[in-house]
Amino acid sequence: MHQIPSKNILLLNPAKLHQLDFQLKTKARSLGFGRRLYYLEVNPETGSALWLKTQNLNSTAISRYAQTGLSHELDFYEAYGEQEGRTFMLPHQIIRKPFQIRNEFFNQALILPNAPAHFDICPKLFSIQEIRQHMLRALEPLISLQELGYLYADLKREHFVIYQKWVCLIDFEQVQPINSLNQAMNATPRYMAPELFQGQAKSLQSEVYALGIIFYEWLTGQRLEATDYQDWALLHCQRFNPELPTQFQALQSLIQNMLRKHSQDRFSDFKAVKQALLTEIA
Repeated sequence: MHQIPSKNILLLNPAKLHQLDFQLKTKARSLGFGRRLYYLEVNPETGSALWLKTQNLNSTAISRYAQTGLSHELDFYEAYGEQEGRTFMLPHQIIRKPFQIRNEFFNQALILPNAPAHFDICPKLFSIQEIRQHMLRALEPLISLQELGYLYADLKREHFVIYQKWVCLIDFEQVQPINSLNQAMNATPRYMAPELFQGQAKSLQSEVYALGIIFYEWLTGQRLEATDYQDWALLHCQRFNPELPTQFQALQSLIQNMLRKHSQDRFSDFKAVKQALLTEIA
């Protein structure tokens, strides 16, 4: 039995953040709507570091949307992050008061420890049984969320990280109740199930599809390619026929059943995916 990951994190004083040597790591696209992602090296010898995610106080419409997303994420951390046994979240610090980094001012932030990506290993170096265990570990935080009554709703390969041997999720800005009727088009086309292109709401089946894309790209070592939104729709709804390399044929049926074009033909939820991995993969 694994030890529950420690909730401890080096707490920073919001009043002194401007004195620390933060490095701006925000993607160029995100800078325009006020998102800021800072990296802080804590101990060069151990490699420990922290990430600080925040949003500037610009009042443009697009940054208000981003500000809402960050507030939603902080609310989710406050509601569930301190509950005993919550292993799908990293230890964290929430700031909800004014602070300054360099010459910019902010009023809320999320601080997380640096954690390596779960899918950054090459599957070709491992046996089918080891790959199965790697996939099972990725399912655990999603099953925890499912049991809590939530969809992650923004699954991406880079959102799975490892902390103290547990697989955790990061970036809960889109998390929503399982039965939500929210049809907002805020999904990433690469991971969108066919029914989402037709205006249906996100569901456990569309989440299974997104995870299927993550598994498929990881196993094949190739990223799906499309030129624009319409091209992504054509790919997912018509052209995409997942075929795994010969060495991973034992997983072909699993991937196909995660990536069925009609949601009713897919695995019903993450527990069904786990059951298939445990019973169908020799």
